[in-house]
Parts: sequence; C-alpha cells; structure tokens
Amino acid sequence: MTGDGESRISLHDLQIAFEREVTADKRAAAETAYALAFRYRNQDVDGRRRFDLAKQWARRAIKLLDELPSDRLDQIATTRASVGGVDLPGLLHAGVVRERLADVLF
Repeated sequence: MTGDGESRISLHDLQIAFEREVTADKRAAAETAYALAFRYRNQDVDGRRRFDLAKQWARRAIKLLDELPSDRLDQIATTRASVGGVDLPGLLHAGVVRERLADVLF
C-alpha cells in the first residue's frame, strides 16, 4: 500500500472510477479492477475479508487485460504507480493478475 491519502479512497469510489474508465480507458479500468481485487482480499469489509468480491474483480481485470494488445512492453506497462492505495506492478497483464491473485481465483 502507498500513502494514507490514496488508501482512504473508498471501495465505492474505486468502483465508480472503474465504471467511468471501462468505457473510456480499458487499461485504466483493468488497473482499477486489480486494485479492487487486492483491497477486497487484503482489507476487512464490514468485519470480514471479501474473497468472493476479490475474485470477481480479479476476473474483471483478467477479462479486460485479455482484450488489450500485449505484444510489446509499452502495451502492458501500467499507466499509474498505484490505485486506491495498491501499488501496481510496472507491467500488468492477465498472467500477472492470475499469479498475484491466485489464492482468490481458485
């Protein structure tokens, strides 16, 4: 996780951002979905971890990333260092999501 200010972004606000991004910038939407999956996996929501929602967001990220070109490094490079307090890997493709969120995908 990164700075306090960014980690205070609510899950609801991240979901709103995702809905806006999914039509305008699929790579940004995939990054946000990845961050939502991490947050739902790693943070208590109403007193418990929401692995079910983490799985849904991880699958959304994978679906979006599978639809994007990935032949060159610049096509899989993240556009932001972090989203909603979650540090993003420098390169983000479906395989990275599957590896880093394997525990919620199976």
